[in-house]
Amino acid sequence: MKHFIYNLEPEGYINRFLTAGTFCRPGVYARATLSGTVNEWLEKGFSVYENPCRREMIGQRTGALPEYVDLSGYGLGAEVEVFGCRKPVELYFPFGNQGVDFSEFYFNPTYLRTYCYTGLFAPEEERAEFELQTCGGLTLWVNGQLVEDFIPFTRNMVKRRRVSAALCRGMNKIVVCLEDLAERDTDYYLRLRYLGDQKLKICIPAEDEVDVDEVDRLEGMLKDMAFDREVYLGGPVELSLENPLARQVDIEAVYKPVADKIARSETLVRRSKYRLAAGAGSLRLFDAERELPGFYYFTIGCRAGRVWVKRKIATQIFNRELLLAGPDTLEGRKRRALQYLADTEVDNVYKAAAILAAGGDRKRAGSIILEELAGIDARKDCSDFHLIVVLQIVKRFGELLEPNVREEVRRVILNFRYWIDEPGNDVMWFFSENHALLFHICQYYAGTLYPDEVFACSGRTGRLQRERAEELLEEWFDTFFGEYITEWNSNAYIPVDVLGLCGLHNLAEKGSRWHTAAEKALDVIFRDLALLAHRGAVMTTFGRSYEKENKGNYAAGTTALLYIAYNKGNLNRAALAYISFALGDYRPQAENEAFLETAEGEALEYQKTQGYKGHVNLYLYKDRYAQLSTAVNFRPFTPGYQEHIMQATLDMTAQMYVSHPGEVQPYGNGRPNYWAGNGTLPLAAQYRNLGIMMYRLDPEHPVDFTHVYAPLMEFSSYIGGEYTVAACKDGGYVGARAVNGLRMEESGPCRYREFKSPGRDNLWILKIGNCREYPSLEAFYESLDGMEIYWEPGVRAEVRDARLGRMVLTRDGFTVDGSSPYDYPAGNAGTVRRIWE
Repeated sequence: MKHFIYNLEPEGYINRFLTAGTFCRPGVYARATLSGTVNEWLEKGFSVYENPCRREMIGQRTGALPEYVDLSGYGLGAEVEVFGCRKPVELYFPFGNQGVDFSEFYFNPTYLRTYCYTGLFAPEEERAEFELQTCGGLTLWVNGQLVEDFIPFTRNMVKRRRVSAALCRGMNKIVVCLEDLAERDTDYYLRLRYLGDQKLKICIPAEDEVDVDEVDRLEGMLKDMAFDREVYLGGPVELSLENPLARQVDIEAVYKPVADKIARSETLVRRSKYRLAAGAGSLRLFDAERELPGFYYFTIGCRAGRVWVKRKIATQIFNRELLLAGPDTLEGRKRRALQYLADTEVDNVYKAAAILAAGGDRKRAGSIILEELAGIDARKDCSDFHLIVVLQIVKRFGELLEPNVREEVRRVILNFRYWIDEPGNDVMWFFSENHALLFHICQYYAGTLYPDEVFACSGRTGRLQRERAEELLEEWFDTFFGEYITEWNSNAYIPVDVLGLCGLHNLAEKGSRWHTAAEKALDVIFRDLALLAHRGAVMTTFGRSYEKENKGNYAAGTTALLYIAYNKGNLNRAALAYISFALGDYRPQAENEAFLETAEGEALEYQKTQGYKGHVNLYLYKDRYAQLSTAVNFRPFTPGYQEHIMQATLDMTAQMYVSHPGEVQPYGNGRPNYWAGNGTLPLAAQYRNLGIMMYRLDPEHPVDFTHVYAPLMEFSSYIGGEYTVAACKDGGYVGARAVNGLRMEESGPCRYREFKSPGRDNLWILKIGNCREYPSLEAFYESLDGMEIYWEPGVRAEVRDARLGRMVLTRDGFTVDGSSPYDYPAGNAGTVRRIWE
């Protein structure tokens, strides 16, 4: 027997373990109704909506210890059985993580359990203190003795507990069991911190035939791997991967496109095997044209004997042909979009609707519908995103469906759960405005279809279901027109609103109150899209963000909406965004096109106030070269979620934004994660082409730095210095400056695209410019790097710009030369000003 040995310093985290990963068991609980107000969670947090399933689970788990499973008794690759499922024992490779993290998204309630083992070698015996951190339940045994059964089960809210345990001199066995009930996005991790003074050794056992040195070198190879571009528009997709061994290495890539498929999504997973030759510095995965365009997450694995080392990485893959301008007419672009989905999209109800609309194989469409209905019938989270299209298929193409398909549609519709006042034991999310809208529309039209049938969950007839839905729709539209979109500007969630509103426009009778309301709401959204757009994409501050949209703008739903509506942007596979739009006859207002672009020498300033109780003030400034936008003074210095506070944009990939990572490692599943959202929100303000962000990080947050996303390979040139980085492309300039200084990442998946700045207190400046204002990139860089800044951490910042004047930012407000530049509250229609040089 030999060991992998790692140093553990005092106050350090134990993050090396043997584990068999996550074991899952379906959660079956009593059916119950829910209570709460839509969007209330944005103010009070998720705990305001505790699911009765969780309360029942906690009652079952309290006092019922999990079985003790010591993985050190199993060899690497040996199988462990939990919940009737067998999985192999593997090494856990943290890649910077402070603990063990298996966070993931689960569409149905699922009970999770993970066992971990590590050995701690202590020079001397000690009564040691440890800190436990988890959002679920964490059971700790040391040398076979139960130390703590810590079961907060606080769903995505980390809790901590200090415990003590006796460490003997020499080797100590540490066994941990992590548990939780998964409800949609689930922060499923453990952190175990040693609070003693000794310098311990983490010792992971391995069989004698395991080459520890080879495994360590392969871990180093994956630590340094990277893609050299942020988007592949054609040709080979290559991974920078330097083989450290004197032999070829077996590589496996597991990947799938981001896609909306509610049933059997595992069929989209691709596995490709490769051999990385000795001395090779890169791995060709495939040609971009071979795969569906979209944002892809890859798990790259390499093997040394029986040990697999795996790491996650992502990139955007697209098809250059989709960037061509579309037909001149709205109707022509809708037809092209439907045909593209019929030919290309994965098997989902959006594709089925497109096949039927394009006059395609109706038996094929029916087969897809039947498969997807299984996911809706299981009440998977996001079922509402799919059911609304099924209902449109029934209205427009029902007579084309085979009798067995029509009957299964009817059965699923009658058995579905439409709102929180109907009992259920699922984890469908009802409490955001977009989900609420879709549920209400589905209930409205389901009741219309089957007025005399009894719906299983509610016990109501269809006629009463429709009446209840109309009450809810009236509440929804009252809120929408009063507050507008709470998850502001989101290129992930505006598409869902369009899916629903166009769906209602298509389902409601023309001239009816709901047809009129849907059209009025769509007019507001498509005006906003035109105002927010820059060079074919919506890349602004967001009330809800994901890395796949922040970086994958060719594939974003708003990009496709701009293409169909205005012949800007480009067509893509974001079917959810535009299927209802393409199936119907809604037409955006022609006057919106005046907002899409500015003239040479002209800039546009857009201020508005929107969201739950008017919770956010927004500022946007754009010209034909660049765009900058900010959520002004949004809950500064408080914990963040997925809010994206400031964004500077030149085009779909040439961009910069600053954030506080929500988790330690790139490509995690947290909300917020490394590149989407903020662990701690900044105090932010903007005036015209300059934004200021003051950070004061939570002292207990595991990430003690902020960073700027600046993918240098996507610009034509750049300049970097001790405090400032600036770049240019197509006449536009963008730059970032941090008072604590910048350090460019030169290795790993974020190399040449991330600049870190240390410190829990920091001040950042983001600035855009253009070739009319500055004769060169050097001149723009100097305007930013040479700017006078006076800063009292967490309290006050004064910035002096030669063109804009003296700007002062405090918690009490923001002034330019002594006066506020804002008109807040500006109403959700906002104020638009055109500014000429």
